[in-house]
Amino acid sequence: MKIVSSKWGPLEYELNEVGKLTSLAFTTVESKEEVPDWLEALMMRVEQNGFQEADRAYIEMNGTPFQQDVWDTLLTIPSGETRTYKQIAEQIGRPKAVRAVGQALNRNPLPILFPCHRVIGSSGKLVDFAGGLSEKQRLLEFEMKK
Repeated sequence: MKIVSSKWGPLEYELNEVGKLTSLAFTTVESKEEVPDWLEALMMRVEQNGFQEADRAYIEMNGTPFQQDVWDTLLTIPSGETRTYKQIAEQIGRPKAVRAVGQALNRNPLPILFPCHRVIGSSGKLVDFAGGLSEKQRLLEFEMKK
């Protein structure tokens, strides 16, 4: 298990055979293992400015074109703000694809870089998050303090 530190807590990560970041997951485990310099720099940039177009050189996200559209739309949600699944579906031009948006978010391999925790139910309640609802709440509260 490889772990990188972040302001959100320790994150387990995986790199593909060419060294690109392919997954991040929340963990409670700390690690003393050395992290690639580029990954530490990427996390620091994202912590300060959010994910930027130039950062795509360091990642590989495999998904359908629909999933890619949903994941890219997450980058338009400012830190500390939320959008509903319906708003995301409308933003990508697929207003009836609300459930499919939820499925795409559930398959998001880089949940901190592509902030799916900012998506909530149409009632305004927190729903569905791979890291658990308490983690989703913690992330949103953390961002709102900025």
